[in-house]
Amino acid sequence: MKWKKWQAILFCTVGLFVVGATAASTVHAADSEESAQVDVAVASYALEYSVTQTEASRRLERIGAIQEILASIRGLEAARTAGWGIDHRGNFVGWVLLTGDEPAGAEAAAAADAHNDVEIRTGAQHSYTELQTAQRNLSAQLFAARKAASVGALGNTGEGGQAAPGPPEELEGVGIGAGVAEVVTFLETDMAGNAVRVGIDPGLASDVGPLGSVSELNFDQSAAVVAGLLDDHIEVPFTVADGRDLAPETGFQGGEEMTWCTSGFTARRSRNGGGYDYGVITAGHCRDNGPNETYVFRMNGVVVPFVYGWLGPRADAQFHRIPAPTSGSRYVLDDFLCREPGSYPNPSCDVTGTEARAKMKDAYVCHRGKNSGISCGRVISIDFTPDWSDDRCLNSSAAEVDCDPVFVRMHGPYLRSCKGDSGGPVYRGGTAYGIHAAGNGGTNCTQTGRTTIFSAIREVESFLGVEVLTEPVTLNAP
Repeated sequence: MKWKKWQAILFCTVGLFVVGATAASTVHAADSEESAQVDVAVASYALEYSVTQTEASRRLERIGAIQEILASIRGLEAARTAGWGIDHRGNFVGWVLLTGDEPAGAEAAAAADAHNDVEIRTGAQHSYTELQTAQRNLSAQLFAARKAASVGALGNTGEGGQAAPGPPEELEGVGIGAGVAEVVTFLETDMAGNAVRVGIDPGLASDVGPLGSVSELNFDQSAAVVAGLLDDHIEVPFTVADGRDLAPETGFQGGEEMTWCTSGFTARRSRNGGGYDYGVITAGHCRDNGPNETYVFRMNGVVVPFVYGWLGPRADAQFHRIPAPTSGSRYVLDDFLCREPGSYPNPSCDVTGTEARAKMKDAYVCHRGKNSGISCGRVISIDFTPDWSDDRCLNSSAAEVDCDPVFVRMHGPYLRSCKGDSGGPVYRGGTAYGIHAAGNGGTNCTQTGRTTIFSAIREVESFLGVEVLTEPVTLNAP
């Protein structure tokens, strides 16, 4: 595990309004302040989908209700559910896709018919469960191939430095291994397309093995080669997509809000012997020692000791404790920065709750990056499997394991992301969606049209054993 590589190339964000010096710091964001924050999303949505701001506001307010209806239909048609989402371009409509051509059951059909912006579609070949199983199986094969280096579970990578095989139609029977596995950067389920999407970065390929040198191939040609080599190793339809430049966005910069990183949301964690530790959540890759982390972070001049967390298979997160003061009081707020520091009258918003990952598909959310600021985009997948070459997820014994398909990817023409964003909050209004983990912005913090990855907030809570705060807490001296 090249943890120092993560540390050297990436940097986390200020996403949290956390430790205050006076009681005045506990003042929550008023409703009017939250409305001002929502305007950022409204303006971005209106531009992205060419609608008026009034229509954008209506749609954004409707998303939560649509997600609840879709969840109900999925429960009624669990065995046939192939995918779900919300169409934003053209007709604004939520949908559930079912396998087969038979109509939905009467109860599910009635639930959809009761709303003019919800519909049930049929005709899918594979259920969502089947797609997820295929995605996990391929991920395991790729992981095994990397571990085996030259001869792995997927077959031989090539002998004697042999050049790449011919075009895809000539690849029948050719096995694959680390030479192909090294170019895969992510896997996710394409619900609308009823397929698995495989992201690749041809620039990661070695000069030997099945791909050989790709320096003379364009992306489409490289994608065709990879597709031919993967075809016998996945049992459902799949597509090859652009996975270039996606990487965790942390960095190495002293003197920031939380030493090497900053924070996303405040939380509490049960303490052995009773009571709670109160502290802050940030990205787990912010240091390089996984579950054996011992490094001391500082925030607002206060030492915040490491408690638990790392880049785990289900979340990239860690928790740091805010200690009680030696005298006076210290205020742990349930707020996060939803506007730029110094904004009038208050740059912070209350956390009012958390969202389930299954209800995030096609949601329109915002994130705050320390360097890129506040920007918004659409959730395009909720089952992203990170595959950062040999920078792998770790289990509690610090062993490399395959990452689970539970990370979330978002994209938007006005979305920004750059080094400095990891750990920052992803949110919609006062609802916490997750904490930023990765993106493709590099050092350009003003470029729009970015893609970002985040850890779903309830996966973070489960992994760390914490609850995100929705009420402020006062820590008093002993």
